[in-house]
Amino acid sequence: MRAGTKPGEHGFTIIEVVVAVALISIGVASTLRVFGASGRTAVRAQQSEVAVSQAQGEIDKLKTVPYGALALTSPPPSSADPKDPGSRVKGTSLRIRSNLSEQFVMTPAQGQAAAVQPGPESFSVGLGATPITGRIYRYVTWRDESCLPLLCDGTQNTKRLTVAVAIDPTGGSSARAPIWSSTVVVDPDAAPPGSQAPPRGGPGAGDPVTAQSFYLYDTPCGQGQRQPVTASHDTHDTASAGPSAADNSTCDNPDPAHQPDLMGATAPSDDGQSSLFEYSSDLTGDYPGGLALRHKGTECRTSYTPTESTDPSAAGKWSVHAWSTAGLPKLFHMSRLVTLSLFTVSLGGATGAGKLCATLIDRQVTAGVPTDRVLGTGIYDLSTWPTTIRRLTFSFNLPQAEDVQQDHRLVLALQLRGESDNDVALVYDHPLYASLLEVATTTPL
Repeated sequence: MRAGTKPGEHGFTIIEVVVAVALISIGVASTLRVFGASGRTAVRAQQSEVAVSQAQGEIDKLKTVPYGALALTSPPPSSADPKDPGSRVKGTSLRIRSNLSEQFVMTPAQGQAAAVQPGPESFSVGLGATPITGRIYRYVTWRDESCLPLLCDGTQNTKRLTVAVAIDPTGGSSARAPIWSSTVVVDPDAAPPGSQAPPRGGPGAGDPVTAQSFYLYDTPCGQGQRQPVTASHDTHDTASAGPSAADNSTCDNPDPAHQPDLMGATAPSDDGQSSLFEYSSDLTGDYPGGLALRHKGTECRTSYTPTESTDPSAAGKWSVHAWSTAGLPKLFHMSRLVTLSLFTVSLGGATGAGKLCATLIDRQVTAGVPTDRVLGTGIYDLSTWPTTIRRLTFSFNLPQAEDVQQDHRLVLALQLRGESDNDVALVYDHPLYASLLEVATTTPL
């Protein structure tokens, strides 16, 4: 019993008090560290959101500049700091990836002035004592597209708009890597795809290579030739596959709505009307016309079962669409290179990525049942799908050169993959929006 205490009463010694205070201090310090780390995480997340928003906003502004004026007003600054966007600037080019650099666009089109200030330009977001501040860097570079000669002559085929946003460090934090955003724009006044490319042969080069164009129509392929578009309609069931002839979407199916759409060599002409009709009026969504595609499926498909056809949750007729040529009049030799040029827009003008599969098929039909041979598939993965009607042109190579025999049909299947952020519309079979497939060949039809 301690002196001065009554039986049953206990106090604390000095040592016990010191130990208790030490334990409490450790607990409080740990709690403060947790709160501090949580606060820093929240601040970094907020900074990232601001950087992404600033970058996308700048891209949207640059896309409103006329194509000819998309040129830098001065050379962008370079830097040795790996966290400075200028570290990617090497002389007159910008490093896009470790194995790819692109030349800056420094000269505007004739009669126009360069409109893109490279920066850096400072910005500040937020009020009070701790706004988020940073710098915006802008770059315009030339892209050398890999496609047929007349579409992509030379090395200055399209322009890449790139924006980097660097956030200023706050509260003793270290500098962060910049946020990057980019998009590719096409000259709207360039020669439209679809023109026959000049021969590329020569002594020892073999047969001359040219381009065979196949324009996409809204006409069921059983009709054999394009019909003028006069009204909107429900989505055609163009890629169904099943055990019986009735289950298969072929040009021989007696139901026109159960056939692939047609593609042919003639560009759609002006039929005395300029309206854009909907080819998917059974779907809801804000789009100017053409075919609406839902983003479904995680692999490139060329067909779907009859059950999947009308299942909104499956990659059915609203996600996979097919076009077919008429029976080929002679053997068609394909020299690997394939180019697809599509007018497209996201539904509702929603911003986001898009992933489109394009597959070519050699088809022979016997008693209404197709025998398909897949020739090759290309995947177009775009970080920002157009929010207004724009032409996208991309190319891919078949694994090898192929021959499609006389009387067989060449089929194109497109699918909007589920990894896309939004549904999209494909606009075609219209004088202003002549979407098409183009194939390098030595035996043009």
